[in-house]
Amino acid sequence: MMIARGKGNLLDSFRRLAVLVLLLCLPAIAHGKVIYDTWTSDNSTVGSYVVTVEHNALTSTWDFRFTVLPWDAEGRGLFVDLGDYDLTDTPVVSNVSWYPLGGSHNVKIKYVDKDTDKCGKGCDIKNLNPPLPDPDDEWELVFELGKKNYDGVQTFNFSVNDSALVGITESDWGLMAVASKHLCEGGDLLPGDEDDCDNKVKAYASGYLAPEVPVPGTPLLIGLGLLLLAQARRVR
Repeated sequence: MMIARGKGNLLDSFRRLAVLVLLLCLPAIAHGKVIYDTWTSDNSTVGSYVVTVEHNALTSTWDFRFTVLPWDAEGRGLFVDLGDYDLTDTPVVSNVSWYPLGGSHNVKIKYVDKDTDKCGKGCDIKNLNPPLPDPDDEWELVFELGKKNYDGVQTFNFSVNDSALVGITESDWGLMAVASKHLCEGGDLLPGDEDDCDNKVKAYASGYLAPEVPVPGTPLLIGLGLLLLAQARRVR
C-alpha cells in the first residue's frame, strides 16, 4: 500500500513538473511599448510630451497614451506616420479618457492617409517640415485632441481598432508630430501658471521600442519546478 502511494505521489509530481515545463516553454516576454519622448521643435523650448503606443490583443486595439510630464504644455493635435501604408478600413476611436477628469474633451480622428499640416480649428504644424519618408509623404492618422481654448488636460488615453491596421507591428510606427498650445517657459507649469503660458509649439519625434521584459511569473514557475523536483527525489 505504501509503495503504491509512493508511486502515485511520484507520478503526480512528474505531472505537475510537466505542466510547469510546458508553461516555461511558452513565450515569456511581454511586448514592449513604442515610446516617443525626444522631440525636435520649431521653438527653442519644447513641451515635455511622452507618447506611447502598445497593441492590446485582448481588446484588438492599439492603445495610445499622450501625456505631458512635467505639465508644461497642452496637446492639441497628434500626427502619426506608418510609412508607405494605406489604412484598410475607417479606424474607430474608443476607450477615451483624460486627466484631469471633467468637462468634455474629445479625441477625434481628423484625417487619414493625407498630406496635411492641419489637425482641426486653430490646430496645425505649419512650417515644422518633419522628415516624412518617401514615397508616401502622408500622415496615416491625424488626431484632434481637446478644444481650441485652454482645456486643462494633461493626459489623453485612447485606442484605435486594429482592423484598420492589418499587418502593422511595433516596428511600423514611424514619425509622430505634435501641435500644442499654452507652452510654458522659465520653469512655469500648468495649471497654476496658465496666464504665463500662452505660446504655441510644434515638434516631431521618432519612436523606439522599449526593452522587452520577462513576464513576472517566470521566476516563480522556475522556483516551483525546482521544489517539485526536490519532492520527487524524496518520494523515490
